[in-house]
Amino acid sequence: MKIGMVTSCYKPVVNGVTHMIALYKKELEALGHEVYVFTLGQPDPAGEEPGVIRSPAFPFKDGYYISIRYSRTVQKLMYQMDILHCHHLIMSVELAHRYANCPVIYTNHTRYDLYTGSKTPIPQPAADALMRQIWPEFSDFADVVITPSESVRQVMLNFGVRRPIEVIENGVDLEPFQHPTAPRTKTDLGIPETAVLAIYTGRLSPEKNLFTLLAQIAAARDVAPHLHLALGGQGELDAELRQYAAELNITPFVHFLGAIPYPEVPNVLAAADFFVTASTTEVHPLTVIEAMAAGLPVAAPAAPGLVDTVQPGETGFLVADPAIGLAGAIVGLALNSAIRTQMGQNALAASARFDIKRTVRLTLDLYEKLQGTRPDLLRQRRHGRWMRQEEKWLPVLDQLSALIRGEKIGTGPLGGGMRWFTGEKEDDSRIAEQEELDANG
Repeated sequence: MKIGMVTSCYKPVVNGVTHMIALYKKELEALGHEVYVFTLGQPDPAGEEPGVIRSPAFPFKDGYYISIRYSRTVQKLMYQMDILHCHHLIMSVELAHRYANCPVIYTNHTRYDLYTGSKTPIPQPAADALMRQIWPEFSDFADVVITPSESVRQVMLNFGVRRPIEVIENGVDLEPFQHPTAPRTKTDLGIPETAVLAIYTGRLSPEKNLFTLLAQIAAARDVAPHLHLALGGQGELDAELRQYAAELNITPFVHFLGAIPYPEVPNVLAAADFFVTASTTEVHPLTVIEAMAAGLPVAAPAAPGLVDTVQPGETGFLVADPAIGLAGAIVGLALNSAIRTQMGQNALAASARFDIKRTVRLTLDLYEKLQGTRPDLLRQRRHGRWMRQEEKWLPVLDQLSALIRGEKIGTGPLGGGMRWFTGEKEDDSRIAEQEELDANG
């Protein structure tokens, strides 16, 4: 089967989505399928892997790019695919819809409602209102939506998503976490062996609620003074988090490990006693699955995505409000080694259901079902260029565009209201720029 993974970013960007795509590609190719990754921008400086097809685009931010279309060569190749599997709501599923001659699947990896509220200067109710328009409309470009957890499926339904939604849980390669090749000790990390070590791995970014995590660690240390925290990752909040740790007087007990190369993550997790997160924006967090596969219990919020992964009282503790209750969960694990051991064993056993091979098998079953039923041929709006409703979408998309970049309304990153989304005639200079990129690509 020819399978196209369509994504708005890929390596060298490091996040859960790019990692999940790489896992899909590796496992599907091992089964004999021909897999392409369709994305935008410049090749990976570390070396491009086979099958990654990039179209010329304008740099946006943090490794993301924007383009008004894929190159003509890519359009022709996408038309030959048996399945197009999209991994972003913007710069992914709409482009697949334009160029597909096959079923289109969209996997929702992100709580766009919460990300919009945390990444833009608008109140959460306004972000919710925006997503009630955008989430259903863009999901309609797919024939089927995948969500990695039942709780997030309910979130999407509540936001008005209309397409059929299948739940296929995320998976990871469990083996490196269950059997790390060079397990690290606390001493290796500069931490006393007598410490109880909580660990967080992931981006140091606003949506991860890390200031709450530090505050709750400080509160927990009043009861469990041997508690330490390791933060494995990098991001825009690094300096601010260090400053906040100093204000809380916990600097000696908070260890910033920086970016950890992925092959080293299992080795670092081996030094920890439990995993902790305060994030409420997860869909089905790979970092939590990895920690469980390493035999670590989890302290976390009872939020969508997490409630589908952690069994309260069995593989960890979940709390209703991390700003109030997470310290209690942390203390519960920090003070009782017997509970940590038992929950860690339970977590290791429970992680078996998150094997990437199971995820890929279920996804392949869906591919084959869609190949047999061809819902794309039954659509009222067949795949091909979207006939936009300019009056409806021009103001909304221009607002979203401007908010992301912090610009004035009417001056979004694609100029004058993201005209390519709305079908309005494009500015001649912008067309010329894009055609020059296409020619050079």
